[in-house]
Amino acid sequence: MQIKKALVIGVRSLAVCLLLTVCMTAGLFLSGLNRVAPQGQPAQQISAQTPSQSAPAGKVSTQAPPEAQPAPGAVLLPLLTVSLCVGIMVSYLILRSSWRGWTLVLAMFAGVYGISTVVNQLDSMFFLSRILPRGMIPAIFLQGAITAALFVPLAVWVLGKWRGAMPAVAPSTPARMGAASAAWRIALLVIAFVFLYMFFGYYVAWQNPELRKFYSGHDWPSFFASLKGNWQDRPWLYALATFRALLYVAFVYPLIRMLHAGRWESAIATALFLASWTTMLLLPNSVMPASVARSHFWETFGFSLVFGALLGWLLSAPPSAAMQGAPAAT
Repeated sequence: MQIKKALVIGVRSLAVCLLLTVCMTAGLFLSGLNRVAPQGQPAQQISAQTPSQSAPAGKVSTQAPPEAQPAPGAVLLPLLTVSLCVGIMVSYLILRSSWRGWTLVLAMFAGVYGISTVVNQLDSMFFLSRILPRGMIPAIFLQGAITAALFVPLAVWVLGKWRGAMPAVAPSTPARMGAASAAWRIALLVIAFVFLYMFFGYYVAWQNPELRKFYSGHDWPSFFASLKGNWQDRPWLYALATFRALLYVAFVYPLIRMLHAGRWESAIATALFLASWTTMLLLPNSVMPASVARSHFWETFGFSLVFGALLGWLLSAPPSAAMQGAPAAT
């Protein structure tokens, strides 16, 4: 019976991966993104149009626009990687959820759309809007919304989480955090986000000379020099990072609340969920050279693992006192 159950879950999870590919394709055409994306313009030519000092280290979306006519072989493997990584993580979160039906759908929609599109496209709005075709950024937001709206309900249905009563109290339901506890956790997450955002941007992305040339940015002599320079040249960057950190908290918190899991599992699941979306940078695109895209992939991948684990750990409160027989820590 256990083997049969595992096989059923495996087949359903693969079906979810296939659904993701279909829904992304549908979102691409329904949103019109395929019409406003750069039509075969070389990445090097676009790079030459980039305004001086347009972005600091590694500040770019993880949802790379598609190339107009890429070679089939160049697309198939990255697309398969995206579908498997994201599909498996979405399946895991749904299957481990103590929620069902529309409650689960809304939580997953917030997580999928929020992480895959909203928090990432804020960077595009600030750093790439002057070099992307008119209407492309709104089309990306619409494409992400259509994809999530189609994909999430279908994934919940395929995985059998529509029907069945949702328990009033799940065995691992975390205790609700008090205001003071929530405040210091969120403050710590904001500080960690800003630091990690700049840290991985400098030590991973900004070490690539081709990336620095692409953004026409400073060759900072040290990490602390980059922090000081960005504060002097563009202090709004830190406000943007703070806002993005708060969005991460808002979009991920429902996923953590719904999980039938302990703190360690929540931390690992959150880290892998965030990291799975960075595989979008593996898809070919005509906006940036392959070397730049790879640097951004490793930058955002490392950031997502570290910040995701911290996010999952801090937002996952200890099990409720009623379930543990002892007062819950905050």
